[in-house]
Amino acid sequence: MIPDEMREIFEEFLVEARENLEKLETDLLELEKDPTNQEILNSAFRVMHTIKGGAGFLGLDPIVETAHKAEDILGKLRNAEFVISPAINDLLLKAADKIREYLEKAENQEELESDNELLSQLEDVLKNPDKYSDKSAAVSDQPISSKEEEIKTSEESSDDPVSRLLKKYGLEHLIGKSIEEILEELVLMPPSERPEGLIQELDALINGIPSKSTAESSKKEEEIAKDKIATAQMEAQVATSTQVSHDKVAHGQESSKKPEKQEPPKQAQPPKEKEEEKVLRIDVQKIEALMNLVGELVLDRNRLVKVVSTIMQSVSENNEQIKGLDDLESVLSSIDRIVGDLQVAVMKTRMQPVKRLFQKFPRVVRDLAKLLNKQIELITEGEDTEMDKSVLEKLEEPLIHIIRNSVDHGIEPPEERELLGKPRTGVIKLKAYYQGDRIIIVIEDDGRGIDVDKVKRKALEKGIITQDRLEKMTEKEVISLIFHPGFSTADQVSEVSGRGVGMDVVMNTVMNFRGTIDIETQKGKGTKVIMAFPLTVGIIRALMVSIGNRNFAIPIYSVLEIIQQENATITTVSGEDVLILRESTIPLINLADVLGIRNSKIGYVIISQIGNQRVSFTVEELYGDEEIVVKPLGKIFGEIEGISGATITGDGNVVLILDLAGILKRISNSVRV
Repeated sequence: MIPDEMREIFEEFLVEARENLEKLETDLLELEKDPTNQEILNSAFRVMHTIKGGAGFLGLDPIVETAHKAEDILGKLRNAEFVISPAINDLLLKAADKIREYLEKAENQEELESDNELLSQLEDVLKNPDKYSDKSAAVSDQPISSKEEEIKTSEESSDDPVSRLLKKYGLEHLIGKSIEEILEELVLMPPSERPEGLIQELDALINGIPSKSTAESSKKEEEIAKDKIATAQMEAQVATSTQVSHDKVAHGQESSKKPEKQEPPKQAQPPKEKEEEKVLRIDVQKIEALMNLVGELVLDRNRLVKVVSTIMQSVSENNEQIKGLDDLESVLSSIDRIVGDLQVAVMKTRMQPVKRLFQKFPRVVRDLAKLLNKQIELITEGEDTEMDKSVLEKLEEPLIHIIRNSVDHGIEPPEERELLGKPRTGVIKLKAYYQGDRIIIVIEDDGRGIDVDKVKRKALEKGIITQDRLEKMTEKEVISLIFHPGFSTADQVSEVSGRGVGMDVVMNTVMNFRGTIDIETQKGKGTKVIMAFPLTVGIIRALMVSIGNRNFAIPIYSVLEIIQQENATITTVSGEDVLILRESTIPLINLADVLGIRNSKIGYVIISQIGNQRVSFTVEELYGDEEIVVKPLGKIFGEIEGISGATITGDGNVVLILDLAGILKRISNSVRV
């Protein structure tokens, strides 16, 4: 249980620890491809060490125990005492998962219990590395500096000055570790337990140890060692002051043990300046509140523009001269620009790179490929592309469903791929990029592709569609049947898929964020799933239309093309209205009929891309586009299929925002196919 006075510190630790675990997972997966990469090994070691230190300060002992064992393994790996193998990597990933589980329990104020089985397995790796490693390497194989060669030695070496110094202070458990590791351990110790003067003696000892190297290299390495000592001394001083400040926070509670008074290190030197990224963590609710205020400001800006436009029109018609009118127009122009800039700036605070989402999937692909005995490589592109945080957080589950389908149904086993003339290793590409005011996310594989005939057969078997209806459908429309609840092409249910749950979830999530989804597939070549989302979900541009003297807004990204009624070729095919456009037949939906509005004429036809198909909709009048703020309908109305919300226009009227995808779904549900 975390005490209330430490809760704020714990929240900071929680955010950083989760980010570190994601980085650790990425490092471990990279190590499978390049087991001897010293830079990645050092990075993974530092991450685990940081987690251990933070958990130790907060008294989260099970996390400390797990991280400590994993850190020891990573330490031996980076010292080349043995080489990482899939078995060792599995255990390290398991340790990361366990730490993540501990963090969640600590966040929920649950008691943490050590996983003795996992700790035993990690300990076994340290004691019997040959049992887990495919290849072991001696420490001497790694290039080590001449100073470290003389300092680092085994516990049995009684003549080692570092060992004698550690024994003097009762720190025998540190014997055999490098100077850098010893200093890191000392920095993490509570100030009351840290042996006073040990860091200074280590400093003196390092400067006094004879060197076997040349005078020039000795001097260079001596400067490096001194720099490490100085940095450690400074960190120790900071850690001491941090501990004292937290003791002051908890001053109201009695303590059975008071920390000893610490004297500042005599030889402390300031560490070298390092430019760091300046980040300010802000509560999401504060950002949401700011976004709502900007939304209200945009609405009032629109009303002001409308009022000034009306005044200007009246003055122009009456040939009047009003003093200050030019100044008013100038001020309005300035306010319009500033509000626009403010809106963009606030929107950017909600944007996050998709890397935060993408970095979760290499582990998913690795584990599934291992389970199914397949060889699969995941390639990610466009990780710096940013999208709205609220959308990003909801995309993990849909993307996992699509990737699982690619791994299970798409990518063939290595032997089958070889017979087909493909590389044994299948490829799944996950990429993101901007396209106009939309963000596109693509999941592509080079596997079997979707068997359209099989989709037809399964749809008929499950009663999802009738034979008559099926014969009228295009190939794209047939493929879109996979989004129907309960649909699956799997012949048998497996641990991975086949239950008919997944793609309907994907479609619902995409539609909820006013996105679109399209599937391109070629049998034997692979499948590509393309999802498109608006840059922001709060403030959008919309086409203002009227149907039977009632105004509505249609999001501009839903509109592909607009045709005047007199230029549109409308006919009936098999009892259904369709639009003939450039030799293509597009289903036609009369919005007045769907919305129950009478006495409405057809003035324009709007063509929209929804999922895998193009659909056309009829409206009466068009009034141009306008920037609108999307407002939910509230608890009284709840969710209405086909209506995504409401907005207030510049003239102060409340206008409903039409969701064309929802309207199409509403029609599909009302007609038994």
